[in-house]
Amino acid sequence: MKIHTSRFGEIEVAADTLLAFPSGLVGFPAVQQFVVLDVADDCQYQWLQSINEPDLALVIVDVHFLDSEFKAEISDEGLAELNITQTDPVLMMAVVTIPSGKPEQATANLRAPLVVNLRTRKGKQLILHESIPLRFPLLPEAEDMPVESEVVAETAAV
Repeated sequence: MKIHTSRFGEIEVAADTLLAFPSGLVGFPAVQQFVVLDVADDCQYQWLQSINEPDLALVIVDVHFLDSEFKAEISDEGLAELNITQTDPVLMMAVVTIPSGKPEQATANLRAPLVVNLRTRKGKQLILHESIPLRFPLLPEAEDMPVESEVVAETAAV
């Protein structure tokens, strides 16, 4: 199927790659159909693109890339809603926020991860305990890095 996006133009996506979020996402309760688009083969970040809202595309990242020990308890109600069984592959992603003009201050929302049952292709946005970071810094070392004040040009000798 073809979808129209404001960032990527018209793209072709396979129907079996669509994700359904029956409850929508926080701030977008009526938007329920998405597809995940890869940035590049070697990139950990992806785009969660709405099927019906061309302007809605969110940068996402697997929470285990940010914190390999990250765990979130899914309620019995949530497990039932997503039809999750013990053998189902489950993906947990965090939405990334990149402040305009300040990419070094990018953060991931670990408090409200997106959980997807890859067997059923159904997802849900969880709201976890407030002790879990809402703004987990992606580049914590960026604040400690010295700012270069001059540009040095080098010429390679052949």
